[in-house]
Amino acid sequence: MSPIGRWYGLAPVAGTVTVATLWGTSGVLVRYLDLTAAQIACARASIGALALAAWLLTPFGRASWGRPVGWPALTVSGVLLAVHWWTFILALQRIPIGTVLLGIYLAPLVIAAAARPALGERVTTRQVVALGIALAGSVLILRPQQTGGWSGATLIGFSALAYAGSILASKRALAGTPPLTVTAIQLGLVGVLLAPAALLDPVALTAGDLFLLGALGVVYSAAAQLVYLWGLRSLSATTSGTLLYLEPVSALVAGAVFLAEELTPATVLGAALVIVAGVLVTINTMSARGDQKPVTRRLL
Repeated sequence: MSPIGRWYGLAPVAGTVTVATLWGTSGVLVRYLDLTAAQIACARASIGALALAAWLLTPFGRASWGRPVGWPALTVSGVLLAVHWWTFILALQRIPIGTVLLGIYLAPLVIAAAARPALGERVTTRQVVALGIALAGSVLILRPQQTGGWSGATLIGFSALAYAGSILASKRALAGTPPLTVTAIQLGLVGVLLAPAALLDPVALTAGDLFLLGALGVVYSAAAQLVYLWGLRSLSATTSGTLLYLEPVSALVAGAVFLAEELTPATVLGAALVIVAGVLVTINTMSARGDQKPVTRRLL
């Protein structure tokens, strides 16, 4: 591959890094929403799905749409995304954020372990080393505390496993379905599945609530999920999962800037380790050894 081709091939990496950085700031928005976990997750998914539906009315949107292929994988990816978002927000409302995020970011380890049997992907030594470095950095950043007993540990475990499963199922679905179609179906499923729980306790939304939910739906869900799945279509699931470790780094910076949270030497060192891990998987991608087209096996 020519140098120009290699740099052009980094576009999925750049998109995933951008999305991970954006998602890390979502906690600042959620902090100001006095809603239940189901209401927040349902609203962001529903607004995101409506935004994509509006986009499909444009010529560019229609050109990007494709016939869904592999409905089992598409359905599972959406159901697991709903489980992940709901349990993730529930955990954030009950358990220290450091413990929650560290638990969720055990998911890339599950993805790496399942990538070969589920997707036929080869996990390289460099990817394994990068995962280990990223995990060590996250421990320093997040400084986990109590898990809130068995209920807290169960929430974190369900959320992490659902997160990993959703990414693996999404990767399988993307083999035959365009990212826009996968994103729209996923968000639509999340909105429908969580609507009953969200409507159990109706609330009157303020203008500020609508603005924040609109941002979460259009920017953090529709646009960001679309870009992430576009990158996942080209990257291996392991590489994509490792790059997502930049999310807690972004959350660290956002907390310091917007919420006046303290930056300690340990958290700065942790952020540096995560960045090193990101550089390692980027080099792996440029060398064209870790993200070759896999032999996709039948997952669902």
